[in-house]
Amino acid sequence: MRALPMAVSRGAVACATPAAAAAAVPRRSMLLSTAAAGAALQSDPIRLMSTPKLKLRASAGAAQAAATSFSSNDEAFTWAKKDNRRLLHVVYRVGDIDKTIKFYTECLGMKLLRKRDIPEEKYTNAFLGYGPEETNFAIELTYNYGVDSYDVGAGFGHFGIATDDVAKTVELIRAKGGKVTREPGPVKGGKTVIAFIEDPDGYKFEILERPGTPEPLCQVMLRVGDLDRAISFYEKVSSTSQLLVGLDCFAACCTSVVTVVTSGC
Repeated sequence: MRALPMAVSRGAVACATPAAAAAAVPRRSMLLSTAAAGAALQSDPIRLMSTPKLKLRASAGAAQAAATSFSSNDEAFTWAKKDNRRLLHVVYRVGDIDKTIKFYTECLGMKLLRKRDIPEEKYTNAFLGYGPEETNFAIELTYNYGVDSYDVGAGFGHFGIATDDVAKTVELIRAKGGKVTREPGPVKGGKTVIAFIEDPDGYKFEILERPGTPEPLCQVMLRVGDLDRAISFYEKVSSTSQLLVGLDCFAACCTSVVTVVTSGC
């Protein structure tokens, strides 16, 4: 899902939002998926509900749901497979596009899908991902001539990448000179093994140990000041999108997901 640029120059951090509330505010989060929500069901129990705003709920020990949108995980998987809508790509700015491409391909295992230079507009962009754009979520990097750095800001949180072995992935990233900001280990309050790293421009990536996830590039996490308002916006933009919600934790992982939280993480 693409947002308007935050400046005159080309490019935008994925759907950037206002700065988050103070760190003391309990974190609430949501996962929005317009396609392949069934991928979320493979690792954690799902609480299903049918309130006007929350059609699917995934949580760790959350309150019991009285009503359901789907009667079973199989029914949810079937819906996901039939739904053709999906998020296509996210676009953001970088200071050295070749350096970032090298990091994403060598450290994160992405493929350079296409690259183009637009001299008349004074920018270069490149698309990277784990498969063809026709079927997979992609990252679009934009380099604006003469600009070698950007303020990432407080609105953008991180991207999520699913992998079979977090420790092995982190060691490769470290060996290539990447910055590891959280060593591999269980997520707080859960069992999923995660780690955090930063790319050359300071954008954060969460590496999640989830073998068999069909789309490795599985999350875009944003921070907002009003969670309910953000939920309403994304539901309207994506029509009847399915909503996956986790309170105080990220629950299961969806294919092509926008994650929105109300306070920092």
